[in-house]
Amino acid sequence: MQKAGTKPNDYSFTSTLFACSLGGLLEEGRRIFASMARDYQVRPKIEHYGCMVDLLCRNGQVEEAQVLVRNMPYEPDTAILGALLAGCKVRGDVKSAETVGKRAMESTAEESGVYALLSSIHADAGQWPEVQEAREKMDEMKIHKTTGISNYHAEAC
Repeated sequence: MQKAGTKPNDYSFTSTLFACSLGGLLEEGRRIFASMARDYQVRPKIEHYGCMVDLLCRNGQVEEAQVLVRNMPYEPDTAILGALLAGCKVRGDVKSAETVGKRAMESTAEESGVYALLSSIHADAGQWPEVQEAREKMDEMKIHKTTGISNYHAEAC
C-alpha cells in the first residue's frame, strides 16, 4: 500500500490492527498503532483502541490493556470491556474481572455476555456463591445467555 503511494486511512488501520490481533502479532500491532498519529496524522478512534485492547489481552498483556483503556480519550464500549473481561478470564484474574465486569454492567446492563463471562470466571475459580449470584441476577433481569449453534456436514470421499 505504501509502496504504491497510497496513504493509509482509519479503515485500513482498523483492518491491519484487527489482523495483528487475530495473528498474535503483538509488536507489529504496537508499532502500527503508534505510527497512526505520529507518521500518518490519523487520530486513533475507539475501534483502533478496541483492536489494541483485544491484541494485548490475547497476548497476555492484560495490565497494559487496562492502562491503555484508562488513558484513552474515550469511554470504553462493550467490545473493549468484553475484551478486557476475556483477558481476565484467560489469566484467572478474578479481582480485575469483577472490577471490569461491574463497569461493563453499569454501561450495558442487559448484555448477557458480560454476566455469562463473569459467571464463568467465578466458576473457574470455584467461587460457586458468586456463580449463583450472577445467574440469579440474569434471571431477575430476564437476561438469557444465547446458545451458539454450529452445523457441519462432511460427505465421505
